[in-house]
Amino acid sequence: MLVQTEQETACEAGVQPTVVECHGLTKVFRRPFAGLDKAVCALRDVSLSVRQGQIVGLIGPNGAGKSTLLNLIAGLILPTQGRVTICGHPARSVAARRYLGYMPEHPVFPGLYTARAVLRYHAALLGLSAQGVARQVDASIQRLHMQEFADRPASDFSQGMKQRLALAIAMMSDPPLLLLDEPSNGLDPIGIVELRDLLQQLRDAGASVVISSHRLGELEKLTSDYIFMHRGRIVQFGDELNASQAGQLRVGVVSHGESVARAALPASRVLSVCDTELMIAIGEPDEVPDVVRDLVAGGAKITSVLLQRENIEEVFLRLCDEGNNR
Repeated sequence: MLVQTEQETACEAGVQPTVVECHGLTKVFRRPFAGLDKAVCALRDVSLSVRQGQIVGLIGPNGAGKSTLLNLIAGLILPTQGRVTICGHPARSVAARRYLGYMPEHPVFPGLYTARAVLRYHAALLGLSAQGVARQVDASIQRLHMQEFADRPASDFSQGMKQRLALAIAMMSDPPLLLLDEPSNGLDPIGIVELRDLLQQLRDAGASVVISSHRLGELEKLTSDYIFMHRGRIVQFGDELNASQAGQLRVGVVSHGESVARAALPASRVLSVCDTELMIAIGEPDEVPDVVRDLVAGGAKITSVLLQRENIEEVFLRLCDEGNNR
């Protein structure tokens, strides 16, 4: 029988503020019989934490290290350096695995097995009774809307069907932490909406979700917490995405835009200016009234004010460009 630590008990009670802790993670893949010059450094000194009830979007270009990071958190591979804990337990430990569900990017199932058989197998691994297995399988099929293909062999599955089954397996034990690698691959628009609603329900129930996805528009509907990765490093994440370039205030004036801008604003805030329009860098929406006040005090006759915010796709492209130029 496992003896619970205070941190484990707190995690179960829903009061543990941090579910995942990563410290100094580095992962180097070396090819057999190849020299060090052929090694690939997939992660470089990555540190992060994920709080309870938080959905974190893991974004970055292909090859940035997103899947490697998820695999390290899940305990599927060992770090070259650094450490990971799940609810206070080292990754790869039996105790840590009790608290997480993992969905790979490319799930594979035995071709002759039906979805129901796969679910039955994984439910049995949880140590449930025969009746408990049957109830869990039925509940998973209902939850992920798999009734139409539950008794079809996996060899007939579309990519979207495989995604639903893999997600059902990850969620089967209602873990406090879900690690999802491109979960919307192959899903139709209805499936994507259902996935979004399901993840929001899990978050509201206190679960934490780390989700890697290239569907940035969908991520934006789920969360404002992002980890941006580039070449194995975390480039920007969290509130840092809301940098000064993340907001632009377009101000229309009657005339003399250049002289008004010079008189009222620091040069670093003025992105562009002409006689009748100013583009001003804004960090937070609550800065807008102060900027408008300063412009009026500087003699501006304002005709229009429009705050434009970057969406996550624009932020992604900007950070990729910045990462490539480093």
